[in-house]
Amino acid sequence: MLDLNHNEVFIPENFDTEELNKVFCVARGHDLLINDKNQNLAVLNQDEIKWSGMDINQEYFLGYLEKKACYVAELSPDSLCMEGTSLRSFRSLLGIIPDNFFTICARSIQLLEWNRVSKFCGSCGLKTTLHKLERAMHCEKCNNFIYPKISPCIIVLVTKDEEMLLAHNKNFPNKIFSTLAGFIETGETVEEAIKREIYEEVKIRVNNFSYFGSQSWPFPNQLMLGFFAKYESGEIEPDGNEIDEARWFHFKSLPQVPPANISISGKLIEAYSKELTKKNLPGFT
Repeated sequence: MLDLNHNEVFIPENFDTEELNKVFCVARGHDLLINDKNQNLAVLNQDEIKWSGMDINQEYFLGYLEKKACYVAELSPDSLCMEGTSLRSFRSLLGIIPDNFFTICARSIQLLEWNRVSKFCGSCGLKTTLHKLERAMHCEKCNNFIYPKISPCIIVLVTKDEEMLLAHNKNFPNKIFSTLAGFIETGETVEEAIKREIYEEVKIRVNNFSYFGSQSWPFPNQLMLGFFAKYESGEIEPDGNEIDEARWFHFKSLPQVPPANISISGKLIEAYSKELTKKNLPGFT
């Protein structure tokens, strides 16, 4: 198994056009093969995947990892894992695997899921095939192309001076508070989604949006678009369906929040806290 190098660069690509040595990560559904010795992602070379004793359904090209062609190998439902490895859910690896391997893992499980649900045409029901020129499943009868699904979402940190609006979702473990988030609806702009989601969840109106960054969140296929927004008006009133508690928190007295190293929500909170800390330093203008 290859040692993971934190400095290696992964470049996503749809087709392998280079004659490079292949390396493989192995997945089954949302579970990834890990090295039992270091509890990190197992990356196998061609000989290891060949003689591993594992039953592989299919291989999918992911992109290039330095000077290696990187693939995901789909482990069959009944296959045992190779000696010294085991399967672990992707969620449980968050914060453990190096950041540059997050994209590899996210791309792997999303492509496997896309292939699983796209084997038949949604229009005529005939079996689809992998298109030769595009990353798409293709129905020859309907000329229907089925691309990997990406669901855009907004995730927003609402601020009011030195306070942040954080909420507890009913599905969160313990008492973790986070930023507000939601899917962008059909025909809706990002700005409209921000206003609607925040008002629906906590009855707060916001303005002055500023983009922060994005994160692929493959549970199952979200693209999280992170924003800051300023409080405009309203009193906090959790919807009771998703949000059971929401409050203003001073940046110096925050509750338990998602870690910044694995979550864009945590990154938003960390960035705003650092900005306020800097402004509160003596001599800052």
